[in-house]
Amino acid sequence: MNRLLKLSLVVVLAASTYCVWPVYCAWLIREAIIAGDTQTLAGRIEWEPLRASLKSSISPETRAQLSAEVPKPPLWQRVKAWVAPKVADPVIEHYVTPEKLPTLLGYQRKYRDTLRPALGLREPPTALAGTWLAGGRIDRFASFWARVKSAVFLSPTQFVLEVEDRLRPERHYTSTFELRGWAWKLTGLNVNAGGL
Repeated sequence: MNRLLKLSLVVVLAASTYCVWPVYCAWLIREAIIAGDTQTLAGRIEWEPLRASLKSSISPETRAQLSAEVPKPPLWQRVKAWVAPKVADPVIEHYVTPEKLPTLLGYQRKYRDTLRPALGLREPPTALAGTWLAGGRIDRFASFWARVKSAVFLSPTQFVLEVEDRLRPERHYTSTFELRGWAWKLTGLNVNAGGL
């Protein structure tokens, strides 16, 4: 009986570790982007499928939303709907690389740290704000975990993670991870309900 209990404990621990592993990989990618760690990004992301999935996330609905957001004139709406995908593709090709992605997010950080406060826009509080853990790695992970909307295994080697945007809750990022070799790699990313 004691041996069966130990075996059960090992199986449960191994299954739990396997289930948490891709979420941990997503968090490692997030931290590598923040730190500008191009080596980790190059090893954890399959760049060609990622770029292809980002381009495909500019769906007809997103294109319609882009053209619907500009009130008038109708000519401008047509120009915007025609230009948006043509501008997005080169930007995705240029910035969705291990070297350029941290640069792109650096621009976002600069906007968040300088322009947002000047406009009077406040950052949402982190999960552990007001505690002694605020601002650290545990706080960042807890805040990330709080924004996870779904985490599903499609197969033993494919995992889909949907995360809510921190500043725009109506926007969700759906990431696809695949187990390649002995590592989970990001192979797809779609931007939902807010477009690019």
